[in-house]
Amino acid sequence: MQSIGLVFCIHCTAPPGPTGETLRRAFERAYLPLIEALWDAPVVKVSMHWSGALLEWLEAFAPEHLRQLQEMVATGKIEILGGLFGGAILPALPERDVVGQVQRSFAWWKAHGDPRIRGAWLPYNAWDPSAARILGQLGVHYTVLEENQLGKGGLPDGYFLTEREGTPLAIFPADERLAQMVPDSAPSAILSAIDRRAKAGMRCVTLAVAGERFGAALDASATRCFGMGRGWVRRFFNELAESDHWLKLVDFGTVLDRMPPTARVYPPASISLPVSLAAAGDGARRMIGLLNGWKKGDPQATELLPLLRRPGWDQLLTRNPELNRLHKKMLRTSVEVFRLRNTIRERSRRGLDVQLLEQALTEATAALYRAQHGSAYVLGTEVGAQDGAVRHDAWSNLLRAEFAVTGALGDGDSTRMLQVDADCDGRQDVVVKSPQFSVVLAPSQGGAMVELDVWSLPGNLLNVWGRREEYFHDSLRKGDQLPLLLPDEDDATDAGQQVPETPMVPDLPIAELHLSGRLYEDRWSRACFQDRMLHPDATAARFFDEGDVEEGDFVGGEYQIEKMELFEEGPTVVLAREGTLTEGGGVRLARIEKSFHFPKGSSEVHVRYIISNRFHEGLHLRFGVEFNLNLDSTVGNGLELGVELDPAGPSWDGRNPRRVFPTGERGEVAGVRAFTLTDVQRGMRVRVAARSGPGAPDGATAQLWFAPVEVVSRTPAGIGSLHQGINLLIWWPIELWAAESRELAFVLTVEG
Repeated sequence: MQSIGLVFCIHCTAPPGPTGETLRRAFERAYLPLIEALWDAPVVKVSMHWSGALLEWLEAFAPEHLRQLQEMVATGKIEILGGLFGGAILPALPERDVVGQVQRSFAWWKAHGDPRIRGAWLPYNAWDPSAARILGQLGVHYTVLEENQLGKGGLPDGYFLTEREGTPLAIFPADERLAQMVPDSAPSAILSAIDRRAKAGMRCVTLAVAGERFGAALDASATRCFGMGRGWVRRFFNELAESDHWLKLVDFGTVLDRMPPTARVYPPASISLPVSLAAAGDGARRMIGLLNGWKKGDPQATELLPLLRRPGWDQLLTRNPELNRLHKKMLRTSVEVFRLRNTIRERSRRGLDVQLLEQALTEATAALYRAQHGSAYVLGTEVGAQDGAVRHDAWSNLLRAEFAVTGALGDGDSTRMLQVDADCDGRQDVVVKSPQFSVVLAPSQGGAMVELDVWSLPGNLLNVWGRREEYFHDSLRKGDQLPLLLPDEDDATDAGQQVPETPMVPDLPIAELHLSGRLYEDRWSRACFQDRMLHPDATAARFFDEGDVEEGDFVGGEYQIEKMELFEEGPTVVLAREGTLTEGGGVRLARIEKSFHFPKGSSEVHVRYIISNRFHEGLHLRFGVEFNLNLDSTVGNGLELGVELDPAGPSWDGRNPRRVFPTGERGEVAGVRAFTLTDVQRGMRVRVAARSGPGAPDGATAQLWFAPVEVVSRTPAGIGSLHQGINLLIWWPIELWAAESRELAFVLTVEG
């Protein structure tokens, strides 16, 4: 047989914010069997990357297995790749944090016995051309990308060389088709595929696989691996050992030292997510079709492959405003941590004691790096930003980092108010920070409150992901009545795959049935204090599902900042809009003014509305204020919605002034005075009280509509629904004659 080298790279990561129990289960299921299998396979040589969270967990809870890992590193059996210690996506970070995370990764391994690290793993293979300069100047010699990220045709042989500003970096192209066979194909089939590459003239191939998926093939439950069940990895290792007369296991460093580069490349910015996660519509479908053809060996698809460009990570920000908002919050928090670091340097130069500041910096930096975990900034194939719990963990760590900085620098006891473009859309937002919380108001987005960060919880209570179209939604609509959508029978046989036992869309099983009835798309981003002018015949079902009941142009419209004042009793922000609404086929003029007041020393936000008719004829409509709230992205589990009734309303019976509803159900309640979202187990509560001022028609008490916010997306079990929080609309019937006004007032209180 023709000889060929194989670089076998295993990257081991952990999802953001796992509990100790979650990590223990992952370790027992995948990582422990993997370590033991490597220990028992004397001739197998691999390159490995371990995320910081896993390394710290091993150090604290499995030191004996960490020692096994260290011994294999010391003997040269394992080559270690460093990287971004917190599992971050390189293009998402400011350069100072890329440097900090890579240096922390190298420092950890240097302290634990391996000062020779030459390579860096990039989570999600997220690439930016500036990476060559940043990583190269840190002493990194190589990294790994997927072969189609290089934009090169032909064979992904050996390694390629890139540079930025004269700083070189080697890039090893991971063979994607080979990786897709692990561990769903027989080990002999994988060796045959490598043999075909050798006969085609390749000198060295890189096989990069996820450690959790690979190690889980050792688990007794892994019966899907070509029907082989327990021991797939050991069988694979045995096949490698028996093929050592033609297949040489080498590490990245050896290839780098002994082989010249295949060619020079300048890869564009990209990320190795399915194109369907970063693209939309027909473009995504065409790219998916091209990739599928390439995987099946279609000559035309193979010829067109060099023209295919995976979208860059930044493209995700254009389609997902919630992701963009989290990212910009992370950047602002990074600036705060950098401010603390500069303060320490300045005070050290002056000979001042900085011990407490350094402790705060250590705490803030650790929290910032945890918040930068890549899963919170991508739409993952299983776990990603579409999962509210993942975003919640990122928000919580950002607040912990910011709280540590403000506490150390003495800023936490003051109230500040400033105008800043918080989401980088070219329009000014208003940020109010107090000792209790931080609030972002967006005049350009309907004057809504788009962020409510509470230091004591911590978390952003407006962390609600909107419903939007994903490429597989069409498949769900078309196949809702079909019991099974199977791949081609010949394809399943060639790939060594079992026939799925659950309904399928092109790339994932369906975890829930009847999902087609939940496929909706929101017209506006979800926030609080969004102003809704509804048709008099609007229903709750149409409001929540169809969104076509809006009569005005206030929701999502541009509001003007009328006033920003920092009074002794607390800051006040006044926003207003002169807008239009449709009534009876005609256009009417109206004005909404809303003032946000933040009482000093209080965890309350007072909001006063003045709705004015600017037309010479009367207005008759329903005016509502919409809220989207999310405590921690769970449903049930001690969460409840409490509704306080108005004694003057139709639902009051004198005996039950308060009703309680599950947060996963829809409902309507007439005659409402306040509602409360409560986490009973953790003692967290958000209460919104409403009051109608002068100008209300007789008997016009508030009505409340509520429903859970659910998106149909990817979950660890397959395509299913993900709970994002709760959507509430409190509304009144409005009758305003010419030049008449109506006042409404709200008090939002956070306790926890």
